[in-house]
Amino acid sequence: MSLTPQALRLLSRETIHLRSDPPEGVRIVVDEDDLTNMEGWVQGPGGTPYEGGYFRIRFSFGPEYPNLPPKCTMITKIFHPNISKNGEICVDTLKKSWNKSYGVGHVLVTIKCLLIYPNPESALDEEAGKQLLADYDGYCKYARLMTSIHATPKLPPLEFRNSTACSNNPSKPISTKPMPLGTNVKQDPSPIIEQGATVNDDTAKLLKPTATNFTTNTKLPVNGAKTTTGAASKAKRGVKRL
Repeated sequence: MSLTPQALRLLSRETIHLRSDPPEGVRIVVDEDDLTNMEGWVQGPGGTPYEGGYFRIRFSFGPEYPNLPPKCTMITKIFHPNISKNGEICVDTLKKSWNKSYGVGHVLVTIKCLLIYPNPESALDEEAGKQLLADYDGYCKYARLMTSIHATPKLPPLEFRNSTACSNNPSKPISTKPMPLGTNVKQDPSPIIEQGATVNDDTAKLLKPTATNFTTNTKLPVNGAKTTTGAASKAKRGVKRL
């Protein structure tokens, strides 16, 4: 089902705004023939395990948008407590905290904040949630490894390379379209490692956290209580900010 004319007008205005003045580290890709065929890009925030990565998000708009939030799927593989291995994203903005005034830009900025402040208490990826609480350094190391393999291209996505030209001439559309995904949205396959340290199977096995190493009620970290306290506090602060 298609969007109402009013919803399409709102989406069109926001698309123009996001192209001419996008939030830092956020871009969109839109099919000129169908505004609902939209993807977003989020640049990994500096100082996080996702720094240097670019994360692709697929939007799916239902007929009741903007009264109901769009469905968002993380297409780029990522190790994060609040993003499942199938790309489902757990954040209140896309659920009970949704407001029809938010729009696509707000969603992408919220996902970017989620990369800075993960919330292990509402984990979709239980393995990542337990690792974050029990061994924060190990969590960062494996998340960084996943970012280098799946999200770090040789060159930034075209939307980031074209940002200056787009800002100078916002009426000129970016010449890319969302990648065709077919009926079922699936995460991208693993690309060839373009940069970063060489990773072999033995290294990946050593770095990858094992769910059986932790219990549901684990409170003490592998590397000392100080790390766990800092990680948990950081996560809780992130929940409040989101």
